[in-house]
Amino acid sequence: MENNSLADLKDIHLPAPVSIFPLAPGWYIVLAVMFVIIILLILWQLRRASKQYKLKQVLILLAQIEAKAQASEPEQREEVLPEISILLKRVAREKFSELHPQNLFGEKWLQFLDRSGKTTEFTSGTGRVLLDVYKRQSLENPQELLGVVKNWLRTVML
Repeated sequence: MENNSLADLKDIHLPAPVSIFPLAPGWYIVLAVMFVIIILLILWQLRRASKQYKLKQVLILLAQIEAKAQASEPEQREEVLPEISILLKRVAREKFSELHPQNLFGEKWLQFLDRSGKTTEFTSGTGRVLLDVYKRQSLENPQELLGVVKNWLRTVML
């Protein structure tokens, strides 16, 4: 009697296919970290876009003031100094709201501008004309004051 042992073997039974779910606990941690990183990147981009928009608006206002400073009409040139002061107050209020710079005037305002801009041009230089901002006066050299203002804005905004 021949005993064919191979004939007694049965077919191979394959196991059930492995499912992707439920995931191992490590994958849930990876997904949570990726979600947090994506949210942080979105918030960072929104904040950056907001800063760039504000900077762009300030530069547009400054360009308008520069155009008035170069105008030949004395009425427009007289508007330059108050508009520079208003621009500086707006930026200071936005960047240093906890210090309430909108309430400062006179020497304290100029000292604040010097401290925040890391300069001395406001208390002892060209910026002193901001003390008499609401007197009707025309600047002899508006480009010099605009240069000081640009330096202050560059220091504070960037």
